[in-house]
Amino acid sequence: MGLLTILKKMKQKEKERLAGATLLVFANKQDLPGALSSESIKDALQLESIETHHWLIQGCSAVTGDNLLKGIDWVVDDIASRIFTMD
Repeated sequence: MGLLTILKKMKQKEKERLAGATLLVFANKQDLPGALSSESIKDALQLESIETHHWLIQGCSAVTGDNLLKGIDWVVDDIASRIFTMD
């Protein structure tokens, strides 16, 4: 079972549980030819249909470390913005 299949099933089963959650999808292997684009991943996971939480697809390379911190920073900023605006 591929990663996209697993993510699709997780999305279907846990939509309510994820309401309000921050979702970061790392699009790994962007340093290799033939890597899926963020647009392809977004379409496969139907992320635009998710209106109950924030999401981001971050292209990255685990080998080089490119954009890993950028994705983590986005998660921290997204969560912080919601925590500090709830007061």
